[in-house]
Amino acid sequence: MDTAKKIATSIAFLKKHGHKVSKTKKKLRSYKAVAVASTVAPVAKAMFDAKTKNLTLRKIFLKTIKTKYFNDVLDEYYTGAAREAFDNIEWKQYNISKTLIQDISRVGKFKRFKLVERYCIWNLEALRAMFEDGYNPKKVTVRKRKYKKANSRK
Repeated sequence: MDTAKKIATSIAFLKKHGHKVSKTKKKLRSYKAVAVASTVAPVAKAMFDAKTKNLTLRKIFLKTIKTKYFNDVLDEYYTGAAREAFDNIEWKQYNISKTLIQDISRVGKFKRFKLVERYCIWNLEALRAMFEDGYNPKKVTVRKRKYKKANSRK
């Protein structure tokens, strides 16, 4: 029996016998995650202001990893060998059968890109809505909830 099933059966057993089971709190994002995610917005704003053609989230990330602010965040949260790994200038060896885009040539640059990609909470639609003048999202869905009376007769 795996852990999830054990927890579910334990909770069911406790509820059956009249005990309250409190929900666990969601884990908050770490300060490192927030700091890394915050490096993307200033770069995105600059790129939207410059009206960059064919703007993608990948282009924003590639420009973000070169900024001084991103280096300051790396200095704050990584030290020693972990920090040096982000400055590694060896050539990146790709697995050709799995990787289609091979535009990041250095190991350290690839590690920086993956860090930003992992912690970024934005998508291109959200960044565009925040920073591009006169932009309205193409598709806005408004869900209408159907209410039913508790003791309705049909």
